Amino acid sequence: MPGAPKPLPGAPEPLPAELAMLLDDPPRRSPSPAESGPPAELSPAGRAGAGGRRWLRPVTLVLVLLGGVIALGARRGTITTDDRARLAATLRVQVGERSVALAGAEDRVRQLRSVVAAAREQHRQADRDHAGAVAQIAALGPEAGSVAVTGSGVRIKVTDRLAGGSGSADPRVSASGTPRPHQSAPTTVPDAAGPGRIQDHDLADLVNVLWISGAEAIAINGVRLTALSAIRAAGDLILISFIPVLAPYDVEAIGDPRRLVRRVEQSAVVDRLRHRPGSPVTSLTASAAETLTLPAAPPPVLRHARRSGS
Repeated sequence: MPGAPKPLPGAPEPLPAELAMLLDDPPRRSPSPAESGPPAELSPAGRAGAGGRRWLRPVTLVLVLLGGVIALGARRGTITTDDRARLAATLRVQVGERSVALAGAEDRVRQLRSVVAAAREQHRQADRDHAGAVAQIAALGPEAGSVAVTGSGVRIKVTDRLAGGSGSADPRVSASGTPRPHQSAPTTVPDAAGPGRIQDHDLADLVNVLWISGAEAIAINGVRLTALSAIRAAGDLILISFIPVLAPYDVEAIGDPRRLVRRVEQSAVVDRLRHRPGSPVTSLTASAAETLTLPAAPPPVLRHARRSGS
């Protein structure tokens, strides 16, 4: 408005009507044209009062704004409290679920630990059983023929009337039955059952005499005998554990030399082989030996037995 007085420099802006009512300050009315004029000079007391009102109005405005902010914060705080309550309820449910799952996992861990402990104990027991079995095998190896043995004993040499080759040569033949090069085949080979050749039962009887006399290990022509060994005839050959051998036959036994020699010399088997009419044995000698080394028997071939689970 053209006639309205201009505010003094530095004076605050007039408050709105609503704020003026809150401050119990009636709204100002605009001065009439008649009242308008140059501002009167204020006294020192008036200038002090005007300065006090100018200071009070900004503070009041700040207080009003602060109150609004507080009210808005309180409203938002109420909303946040509800959200927090819902969130806390959700978290409590999740904590309960996780606690149940954790308890189940702990039970499962305890069960698995028990299973692992039992498996470890079984493994330790299996190791102990294996060690015991190995010790038993080592102890029974000499008797079972699975290991080579050395000791004193007796050596029996049986010479066949139709044997070719010298007694010092290796009388074994190859697995195919072919005589070794140092042994020449006889020019005349009678029937295997004829009286001119030592039979398989003759060697078997001699071996039984040695077992009865206390022999701990026996070998014929370097072939170790075991509880599973068989002495059989195959045509013109004698098979020791399916290994063919030729005369002369060297029967070696480990045991008490004097006892073995005495029992062999007194046996009816040796007497029969030496003195029966038409005996094929031309020489049968039994002598004590200070040191004999008998090889291990070949491992048995399992044709039908298989590992469990295979």
